[in-house]
Amino acid sequence: MLRAYALKFLCAAAAPLAFVGCGDDPVLFEIRLEWASVPTPTLGTVNVAFVRPRNDGAGPHPVIFALPWGSGSEDLTEGFVLSYWGTEGPARGYYVVAPAVRGSELATSADEIIPALFDWMATEFDFDPDQVALVGASNGGRGIFFAALSQPDRFSTLVGLPGQYSGAASDLSVLAGKPIWLMVGESDTSWLAASETTVAKLDSVGIDAQLDTIVGQGHVLALGLVPLFDGIDTALGR
Repeated sequence: MLRAYALKFLCAAAAPLAFVGCGDDPVLFEIRLEWASVPTPTLGTVNVAFVRPRNDGAGPHPVIFALPWGSGSEDLTEGFVLSYWGTEGPARGYYVVAPAVRGSELATSADEIIPALFDWMATEFDFDPDQVALVGASNGGRGIFFAALSQPDRFSTLVGLPGQYSGAASDLSVLAGKPIWLMVGESDTSWLAASETTVAKLDSVGIDAQLDTIVGQGHVLALGLVPLFDGIDTALGR
């Protein structure tokens, strides 16, 4: 199933992680978002939203593997892709892959769901397995840690908008060498505390994670796409 969206955005200034209007006329982008149903061995099918890179034939391509906020419904999954990943990502040559899953449930299902999704990606896409960025927000920001701890070799970097891990610090040692970037709104006090605790756990096992507090913002972050993707490109060595 293919859904096309024509979205208007104001261009983002160079100020880190903030949308700032830089002209009277918005820029028009079209996002061609597709859906697929991916079978798993025992958990049924997972519906996956994806957007192909604009230069799809010139692979292999990097991947944004995005875990949505909230319940992970199809509507919320589409909203997550449209908010951050579906314009700048394909323009920079990324596939965007976003399974409609509840991030917190990956604590028990990642061992089955993540391999099934990567098997499907291998048949559908010409992607670079060494350039997969795992990103998530809120419940998906919990899910990035469950997915990465289950399948650490699948992902090269983690980004949480925001993200947190409430388990033992020792669990996180398998993420050594992977750049980890967490962002959280200044007024999102409970997630700010949880993000700080998560970074302290990462630091305790020798992982140097970056935590950015976004001034004047709450739980749902308004981020400049250019600096966001610049940071992901850097983490992937692009």
